[in-house]
Amino acid sequence: MSENRRRFAVVLLAVVVGIVAGALITAILEFILPTGVVKTFFMKEVRFGIDPIHVDVVFMELTFGFRFAFNFIALITIALTVYYFKWWI
Repeated sequence: MSENRRRFAVVLLAVVVGIVAGALITAILEFILPTGVVKTFFMKEVRFGIDPIHVDVVFMELTFGFRFAFNFIALITIALTVYYFKWWI
């Protein structure tokens, strides 16, 4: 495996781990934090993507689409995991 390909794979792995960790931490903090300004700040999401497209054929139904949702915690965890994984780059 070439060096550039290995670096890309490590960065991609770090981003995926950061996204999963951010989603997990967000779910935990959603239950822990009391209602207020801090919870609103951490739980505010920015969503973008393609709206679902529904195709109904006589014998099957298909739905296509995807959507990304980022919040402050997810961005912080992605940055921390990329920083942590840079030791393997």
